[in-house]
Amino acid sequence: MSKLETLLNEHGIPIKNCNINNLSAGLTQLYSHDTTAVVIDPECLLMPTNAWFDMISSLGRRIPVVVVGKNQGGNESPRIRHSGSSLTWLENPSAEDILSVLDACGAIGIDFRRVIRDVIPIYNPQVPIHMLQNHGALSLLVIDASSFRKIAIEYGSEVYHRVQECFNQILYDQWGTAGCFRTTDILCRRTVQSNSYYIFLEQSRTAQSVPAPGVLEKLADRLAIRIQNAFWREIFVDRARRMMPDCIRIVPDISIGFGTSIHNPCVDPMELIEQLLESSMDESRVQAKRMRDRQRELMQTLIQTPGLLEPHYQGVFHLPQLTKEIVSSARQHKSVRPLKDILFGFESLIRVKGDAIDAIYDVAGPVYMESRYLRPDVLFALSHSAKVGLELDQACLQQAIKNSGRLPGILLLNILPRNLYNIDRLRPIFKDRKNIMFEVSESEAISNLELMMKVRESLSRSNMLIAADDFGKGYNGLEQIIRIKPDLIKLDRSLIQDIHNDLPKQAFVGGLVRAAQIARSTVLAEGVELWEEAEVLQHMGIDLIQGFLLHKPQPASQIERDLDLVVDLTEKAA
Repeated sequence: MSKLETLLNEHGIPIKNCNINNLSAGLTQLYSHDTTAVVIDPECLLMPTNAWFDMISSLGRRIPVVVVGKNQGGNESPRIRHSGSSLTWLENPSAEDILSVLDACGAIGIDFRRVIRDVIPIYNPQVPIHMLQNHGALSLLVIDASSFRKIAIEYGSEVYHRVQECFNQILYDQWGTAGCFRTTDILCRRTVQSNSYYIFLEQSRTAQSVPAPGVLEKLADRLAIRIQNAFWREIFVDRARRMMPDCIRIVPDISIGFGTSIHNPCVDPMELIEQLLESSMDESRVQAKRMRDRQRELMQTLIQTPGLLEPHYQGVFHLPQLTKEIVSSARQHKSVRPLKDILFGFESLIRVKGDAIDAIYDVAGPVYMESRYLRPDVLFALSHSAKVGLELDQACLQQAIKNSGRLPGILLLNILPRNLYNIDRLRPIFKDRKNIMFEVSESEAISNLELMMKVRESLSRSNMLIAADDFGKGYNGLEQIIRIKPDLIKLDRSLIQDIHNDLPKQAFVGGLVRAAQIARSTVLAEGVELWEEAEVLQHMGIDLIQGFLLHKPQPASQIERDLDLVVDLTEKAA
C-alpha cells in the first residue's frame, strides 16, 4: 500500500486505484459519480503526453485533478504549479501535500479537514468551482494588502518579506477564531508573490443559499478591524517577541472586499469566478477609501474637539552639575523636585486622552484603530496621510502654551518647518508666553533653507530660540545645521543608546559636539536611560540631558505640585 493510500485510509477517505492507460476500465472509474478527485503520476502513463494532458484538462473542469510531477510550462512556484485552467501540479510532494490540496479543493469533505496548517495554500480554481457547483452559490472575501509594495520600495526586500510573514501569521491567528472567518472557510493566496488573499466562505454560514443583504459587508468590516488592530499590536509588543521589523512604525493599509455569485449552468463557471474576484476587489477599494475617510475624520475630531489632546512635559536638565546621588533621589521619590536646581526647562509632548476617544468611538461606527495606539509618532504619521499634519501641529502648539503657564525655564515646542515659515501668522497662539524654543526635527526635510534662515533672524529679534531636533537621524546634513545656527542641537536617541559600550559612537558624537561648540550651539542629549550613558556624555562636555533616567513626561499639574508652584487659594485670600 502506498504512503498516500495509508494516509487517506487513516482519515477514513476511500480510495480507488485505476489506470487510465486502460481506457475502457479507467474512464469508467474516472467518470463515476462517487469519484471526487483524481491524482495522476505521468511516469506511470503509457499514452502520449498530449493525449493524457488533453484528457485531464477536460476532466479538471468537473473535479479536482492533481498531477504529481513538474509542469514544464509553469512559472509560479517551485513546488506548487498550476496549468492555465484548474489543474494542480505538485513537484516531489509528500502524501501530506497531496492531502492538503485535496482538502482545499473540497474533495475529501469538511469533516476531514485539518485545523493545523503549515502554509497558506496558493489559489486553485478548483476550490471555487467545486463550491459554486455543489452549493449553487459562492460567497467570497478578498483581502487587499497591495500597500505592502511601498515597504519594499522604502525599506528593502528583507523588511518587506518580514512584514508579509507577520501578516500571514496574523491571518492564521484569525482563521477560526470567534467573530472572524471560520475554520471551514478556505483561505488561499492569489499567487506565491501576491499580496491578495481569498477567503471562500462555507455555505453552512447561513441557512439561505446566499447571505442576507449587508451580512458580507459587516463581516468584511469586522475582519478588517481585527486585522488592522492585530497589526498594530505587533508594532507595540516587546522587541524580543515582535515579528514586525523595528523600522516599521505605521501599519500598512489593509482593505477587504466581498461578493457572491450564483451558479448558472449556461455560463462557464470559470467566467463566473473571474467576475466574482474582480467585483470583490472593486469592493475592497471602496472599503479602503472608507478607512481613509475614517482616519481623516478622527484627526479632524482630535484637532477641533476640546479635551482630546493633552500635553505632558518632560524636564531638560544641565548635565555638568548632575550627580548619581541626585539621579537616585529623583528616581526614589519619582519626582522632579531633587533636580530643581539644575533645571533648564521642559519639552511639551502631546498625548491623546484614550477614554475620551473611546467614548466617541462608541457612537462612531466601525473603528479601524484602537485609541491606545495613538502615540505621538503614530498620530502625526496618520495626520500627514490624512493631509491635516499642519493643523494637528498647530493644535499641539496651542495646547502646550495653554497648559504650561507656571512651568519654569525654557519651553521647548516641536514645530513643523512649514508652520515655522508662517510663524508670524501663528503668533496669537503664543500670547505673552516667554522663553520659547522651537524644535525643528531634522527628520522633517527643510525644503527652503533661505526662508528658514530669515525665520531664524526674525525669531532672534523676538527673543525666541530655535533647536535642531533629532540630529543624526534624518535628512539634513551638519553643514545645513551650522548655516541655520540653531541655539541648541538635540542629538537623536539613536546616537545616545548604549554609547558607554560603543567607542565608534563615542568618537562620532564627540566630533558633533566639537562642531556644535564651534557654531556656538548648546548640545542636548535626549533619550538617556542609564547613568552609565549620562556619565560618558558628561565627560564629553555635553551641556544638557533629557530622558527617562531623570524624568518621564507628566501633566503640568503634577510637575507644579512637585515644584511647589501650586498656589494655595486659602492662603492667598488670607
